[in-house]
Amino acid sequence: MQYLLTEQQKARHEQFKAFVNQNVEPFAEEWDREQKIPESVIAMLAKSGYLGCSLPPQYGGQGWDMVTFGLLNEALGRGFSSLTAVLTVQAMVSTSLLKWGSVEQKEKWLPLLAKGEIIGAFALTEPGAGSDLKSLVTEFTPSQGGFFILNGAKKWITCAQFASLFLVFGNLGDRSLACLVPRETRGLEVEPIHDLMGFRAAGLAKLVFKNVEVPPANVVGKPGFALSHVAPVGLHYGRISTACSALGLCRGCFDESLDWAATRKIAGRPLGEIGMIRSLIAAMGTDLEAGSFLCHSACRAADANLPEAFEKALMAKYFTTRAAVRAASDAVQIKGAAGCHGSAPVSRFYRDAKIMEMIEGTTQIHEHILGGMFVQRARQPVQ
Repeated sequence: MQYLLTEQQKARHEQFKAFVNQNVEPFAEEWDREQKIPESVIAMLAKSGYLGCSLPPQYGGQGWDMVTFGLLNEALGRGFSSLTAVLTVQAMVSTSLLKWGSVEQKEKWLPLLAKGEIIGAFALTEPGAGSDLKSLVTEFTPSQGGFFILNGAKKWITCAQFASLFLVFGNLGDRSLACLVPRETRGLEVEPIHDLMGFRAAGLAKLVFKNVEVPPANVVGKPGFALSHVAPVGLHYGRISTACSALGLCRGCFDESLDWAATRKIAGRPLGEIGMIRSLIAAMGTDLEAGSFLCHSACRAADANLPEAFEKALMAKYFTTRAAVRAASDAVQIKGAAGCHGSAPVSRFYRDAKIMEMIEGTTQIHEHILGGMFVQRARQPVQ
């Protein structure tokens, strides 16, 4: 797929891979075991401009195209999925504000997000409502002076353990509402979540809102627009980020499997000479190539603002996350007992891959949406 990239995109991809090789891969097992990403690593992401890569230069961002954003996510996904999660939610919050934030909100928050001086979190998921956005029960009630009082809870919120700014979604009567809630706001409680199967260092937490006062200046977009307009922008970036990160995880599984197959011997024969092992590697390599094109297509469609951009992002996320689960399972199988130990990268890949099938919409939600889109298209009359 390299021939589809510009020289600048290729050069940046090499920089991303070098960054991960030097600063991420040697420490990924330790961070996963300790369930924490050091502040110094997030500072390095910020210093490199990665946390503001999707924002225009006028707000201190890099102004990179979506293809480059995808390549960065792929490189980070190869090294440590939990670190990619930081980039994902930062982009989700930043781009939602860029599209629907007021002039004042953009000028106040976007430069801080672009420079990594603050980390954002996308507070959408609730304890009783995962992918079913219509089941949100977090509630805003009007108060004096145009203020709103926020009550409710969010759960499984990525980066919430260390985020400074939360983009929160809830209901105002029969209308949806989105608002910004700084961490220090009175009435906000953050309860860390530990011992996840995968994404163990992604800083997930539960948020509890107890009579949190939200000023009108912190409302993002119009009442009634939160789920129909604001959230889809962030989720679109989240799906592309997750798709490309899953692609990177697939590449990690492929690389680890090839290295093991070339060096491990059974009865004096390299493992890679055994037909069953070759079958697993063949499927893995083919998924990797197919996923590369799907991710590139989704990124290109987003850059061009094509009508099919939404569909292509869904397909890329659907395919690569499922491929990551297959690749991780096969990579562990190829390495045998050695792949089951916590020190083996494929063991971490196996746990992280399953999480990717759930975030930014489960596999089943993607099947429901994509299947409906395909059926609807078939019903349309031929022009």
